[in-house]
Amino acid sequence: MNKRGKNKLFAIVGISIIVLLITSVLITASDNNETEVIKEKIEKIPSQTRDYVEKFAEKKGINPESINNVTEVNFNDLPKEVSIENVDDTNLAIYQIDYNKTAEEEDKIFVITYSVEKLASQGDLIVSQDKREFLNFGFGGEMTESGFLETATGVQGNLEKGYVMMRYGSIIGISTNLEVMEGNGNIEIIIYKNGEPVSFGNTFVADSAGVKKDYDIQSKDTVSFEPGDTISLYAKSSDGIAFRDVITLVEIIEK
Repeated sequence: MNKRGKNKLFAIVGISIIVLLITSVLITASDNNETEVIKEKIEKIPSQTRDYVEKFAEKKGINPESINNVTEVNFNDLPKEVSIENVDDTNLAIYQIDYNKTAEEEDKIFVITYSVEKLASQGDLIVSQDKREFLNFGFGGEMTESGFLETATGVQGNLEKGYVMMRYGSIIGISTNLEVMEGNGNIEIIIYKNGEPVSFGNTFVADSAGVKKDYDIQSKDTVSFEPGDTISLYAKSSDGIAFRDVITLVEIIEK
């Protein structure tokens, strides 16, 4: 790596989604005696964070064996060579790589990345390798008896027809909105897997006319599926109940 002028920056953007870090930028800022890089050392950076930074640096030509330390930079006191004025720094983390340089290498190396640790600390965020998706079911009309709901393509499901799973995963949520027109009794939205009902769904007490809604969630791996499994939905109602405009979402995660 050749020596650069004191204000010259070289940035390379790399994209990688893993457990701890997302979307990194490698910045090389040339060293000079007038600028002191003030950084905040942390006692221990998580091993997965360090591994990611080292692997990212290796892709950019730095031998991991030459890396002595990885430290987190104090975001409130950045070196002047690093300018991120137009970037929302709320969820960013910056790490400096201390490595054995050759005589011609006098540059400082930084990795700027979205920090999942910071994002997760803000609340409802869990980042993992699971892929979250929604299966859309419904019925745009009046139902006066039990029956299978339609998929998003408008095709009515049955014991064999439905959404075919492409990966291993599990069902973790279901929500339904419908309108009761008349009758008294119960309405159940039942999930079928390969033609067999599973013990998870929505239930309504149809004791009055009007729009009803229900939702239920559960832990992953409680109701699991495999590639090739078919998911369909069935609306079971008591005799004499009329309802319409069923909108149902089934939440799944795939591994």
